[in-house]
Amino acid sequence: AVWSKAKEITILEFLVKALPSSGDGGCKMPTFNQASAELKTKYPNQRGAEKTGAVCKNKWTALKKAYQSVVEIKCTSGFTWSNEHGAGIADRKDDVWAWFTKTHPHAKPFMMKGFEHFEIMEQLMPSKSKGSHVF
Repeated sequence: AVWSKAKEITILEFLVKALPSSGDGGCKMPTFNQASAELKTKYPNQRGAEKTGAVCKNKWTALKKAYQSVVEIKCTSGFTWSNEHGAGIADRKDDVWAWFTKTHPHAKPFMMKGFEHFEIMEQLMPSKSKGSHVF
């Protein structure tokens, strides 16, 4: 499926509206089916494969990985972050970035570019703390 930024925004805005009825477990398949219908209505002549509920769920999963990668970058000592320039790593041979992306491969795209959906994703992600030392 071919996803434009506008289509990504459409699905994210739809999920924000659907969030209150999604419960604690996050969005379920019926929500993604509704998101698919919303995309078909708003973009009747879509390029690429049809954006079914399953395709929308896969896109959501990819966007969550991107969001979590950005959170990891922001929380890692020694890195800076800007929504425009990402981690701002100008040297492709930067050893610290190479090490980081070995353990966080989904962070690679954010070496020199930001994640424009960060703020809307923040609304969709649970605010639960994770880790073995959370009290």
